[in-house]
Amino acid sequence: MFPDYSVGDDIAKGRLVPVFADWSLPTGGIHAVFPPARFRPARVRAFDDLLAAAEKKRSLGVAVA
Repeated sequence: MFPDYSVGDDIAKGRLVPVFADWSLPTGGIHAVFPPARFRPARVRAFDDLLAAAEKKRSLGVAVA
C-alpha cells in the first residue's frame, strides 16, 4: 500500500498497476508527529509541507502525482 502522491505518476504511465483495484483502506488523514523543537530543519518542514499539500489535493479529489 503506497500513498497516491508517491506512485500516482507510475500508475498513470503504466509502470505500476493496482492489484486490488476494488479494495481500499478506510479513509483517514495523514498524521505527522515531531518531537518538540524550537527550530525544525528545512527538510522536515519541506516534508511536512509536501504531506499537507498532497492531503489537501486528495481531499479535493485532485489527482496527486
